[in-house]
Amino acid sequence: MTLYEEALQLTERLSLIERVQLLEYLSSNLKHSLQVEAYRHIPWNEFLDRTYGSLAHDPIERDQPPDVDERDAIE
Repeated sequence: MTLYEEALQLTERLSLIERVQLLEYLSSNLKHSLQVEAYRHIPWNEFLDRTYGSLAHDPIERDQPPDVDERDAIE
């Protein structure tokens, strides 16, 4: 018996709510896997075109360093 056939048998024993939850999980997981796979195969220049400006509304900022403590002069 293949793993697929075992999964089908186990799925038949689930309640309707559990089947819906399983379907939602598989759907979101498959969608994510397809998106990742699609990005792996696009040329780098197209990737840059698609992601350019993605941080425009959330720019990376460098905080100012804290003020240096006043210390006694070395004699």
